Amino acid sequence: MSLLEVSNVESGYGDVLVLHGVDLTVEDGEMVSVIGPNGAGKSTLLKTVAGLLEARTGTVEFAGEDITDTPAEEIIYHGICYVPQTTNIFGNLTVIENLKMGAWALEDAAFEDRVERVYERFPVLEDRPNQRAETMSGGQQQMLAMGAALMLDPDLLILDEPSAGLAPRLIDDVFEKIRDINDSGTAVLMVEQNARRALREADRGVVLELGQDRFEGTGEELLDSEEIAELYLGS
Repeated sequence: MSLLEVSNVESGYGDVLVLHGVDLTVEDGEMVSVIGPNGAGKSTLLKTVAGLLEARTGTVEFAGEDITDTPAEEIIYHGICYVPQTTNIFGNLTVIENLKMGAWALEDAAFEDRVERVYERFPVLEDRPNQRAETMSGGQQQMLAMGAALMLDPDLLILDEPSAGLAPRLIDDVFEKIRDINDSGTAVLMVEQNARRALREADRGVVLELGQDRFEGTGEELLDSEEIAELYLGS
């Protein structure tokens, strides 16, 4: 039994269907990167798993439990946290206030312990607990968004375009932290436009195109595939 099993899912926005029978699995402790051209349905897939969009057909199971169409505010209780590409922090709040917002479902007694664990992983946050988030660099904001999600100690962390808009020197820092999180035992499902980097980091990759899963394999297998390189990696 996989940690996450997406089976024959169709989903979209209003009358527009974006996903057409997508299948996807994530194993316990695995990192899976989803790549594909713009409009392929990558973010739609993440939002459907995270409960932000309803599946028209198909099922989403997590840890053996059917969570299809479970509302986003309840998904966290199943052990899933989602970090969107944009609007993923509260810019007018401080670092510590953002972490408190991330921990809204926690008992007060657990808060300090979780904060310390987040600070150990992201020392840059510990150095500036009272800094307003909107004054931080893009890379620091991304680390804050991941730190807030980790306050609930999820079994699966879902990341939508974690390197979007970052300077090249900051991308390495963010991916290093993502690898760190995964190495600690948290499964990661990630959508990333930087396809080569995403596949290098991933245990397994899935290629979406026109709302369907077209290819799947280890990150190394997809990187070594001439067909994948020509169609999706720009070479």
